[in-house]
Amino acid sequence: VAGLLALMAFYVAKGLSHVDVQRFEPFAPGGVAEVLSTTGFVFVSYGGLLHIASMAEEVERPGRTIPLGMILALVIVTVLYTLMVFVTTGVLDGAALSGSRTPISDGAGAFMGQSGRVALAIGAILAFVSTANAGIMAASRYLLALSRDELVPEPLSRVNRRFGTPHVAILVTGAFVLASLFLKLDIL
Repeated sequence: VAGLLALMAFYVAKGLSHVDVQRFEPFAPGGVAEVLSTTGFVFVSYGGLLHIASMAEEVERPGRTIPLGMILALVIVTVLYTLMVFVTTGVLDGAALSGSRTPISDGAGAFMGQSGRVALAIGAILAFVSTANAGIMAASRYLLALSRDELVPEPLSRVNRRFGTPHVAILVTGAFVLASLFLKLDIL
């Protein structure tokens, strides 16, 4: 996560001087409806906030740490997301953006060349890995809680004596993640 945040900050710092503000005119040419539909996609970026709350059992002083973690995550994600979209939109024209599956890497390529494109592709990989890790951790805690409430089998509530982690629930969650790798991507 630290590496990802560093790459994102580097992208913004290097890219701000290359932004062409005329690319923002007209602003929202598709109207408010398109802005709102895009907002639905952006909302997914904030889904990770729920993972913080699911880890409350693992946290010291959860009454202070959980709200602080959620607020900091919300602020950091909002600021970085806004700045990255600003830079990307300011360095690429609409045609390049509309047909791209890798707009951030394309934006980096526009002002940093191939090395920038590769660096931000690495950033995307780091984002996927950290998201998957957080998802597996959170999902295992849901199984742990359900097992304690006797809604799923008892072995899922077993906690490792040495590490204090719900190892059975983590293994089951990991198995489901591995199984999902064999699904067709368009179905997933």
